Amino acid sequence: MAGRAAALVTAVTATLLPAPAQAQASIAELDRRIDQAAHQLETVVEQYNEIRLDLRHNQERAAGLSETIIELDRQLAVRHDQVGQLAASNYRVNGARPVATLLSTASAEHFVDQLLIADVINRDNERTIAGLRDTRDRSEAARRAANALIEQQLLQQEQLSATQRQIESDIRALTELRDRQQALLNRSGADAADRSPAAGPLPEAATGRAANAVAFAHAQLGKPYRWGSAGPHSYDCSGLTSAAWAKAGVQLPHNARRQFGTVTRIGRAQLRPGDLVFFYSNVQHVGIYIGADQMIHAPRHGEVVRVDRIDRMPIKGYGRPG
Repeated sequence: MAGRAAALVTAVTATLLPAPAQAQASIAELDRRIDQAAHQLETVVEQYNEIRLDLRHNQERAAGLSETIIELDRQLAVRHDQVGQLAASNYRVNGARPVATLLSTASAEHFVDQLLIADVINRDNERTIAGLRDTRDRSEAARRAANALIEQQLLQQEQLSATQRQIESDIRALTELRDRQQALLNRSGADAADRSPAAGPLPEAATGRAANAVAFAHAQLGKPYRWGSAGPHSYDCSGLTSAAWAKAGVQLPHNARRQFGTVTRIGRAQLRPGDLVFFYSNVQHVGIYIGADQMIHAPRHGEVVRVDRIDRMPIKGYGRPG
């Protein structure tokens, strides 16, 4: 992951930083390069979201293992006491010469009774010692698993920090491109094109739990995109869809690819308001369908939650949460 992220940084930087001879690039060319850079940036953002989910999952597992180890240590202490008590009891009963004790019995009947008692004691000893061994083995296995998780968490934290630094660097470069585009627009007297349909009434009515998700997404229109955010004041793409469906009582991971793996897959003809639309072959973007081939989504850095047609990006598939 870290190697791929570093390679992506190099590619994005080469795209974003033009040579001096290209300083007078047209507005259309700058817009194309901004689209390309924002597309690459979103890939990194979704990688960040996925690493963060993995880290959170492992932290929860580590917490559970800590509780398990505490309980196993308590059981281990009890087992040690039991073995110690049995050893002391056997010594008191049989002394150092248990066979001699058995042979000294006055009758054959008493001798058989003593053998049976010894057999019961031995079986109790074996069960107690086996219990001690099993508890000890489980305790050691839990400690090994906890240590492995700690090492994995350290690696994930390093990946998270590296990806965060990469995103912040890419955003600075993307902002520079946008500033240059705006300067060209100002000099030409042109206005930036608004690619978003007007945010009016919803084209179709949603039903059931999906109505809550669509209503929530609609209420977020105009709020800024912010990478890694799931509200309430800003969102990235998977942060918006996870927050919307959380209002409907359905928990979705904050990552487009994992949402795609969670939902029930459907075809385009089955789409209804509230369903999710996923984009690009690597599933790096997601929006919430509202009907009439439109969706609400958090597009990319520098833009706001808005309505767009679903065909403005290559579609990977469709899914229904819940």
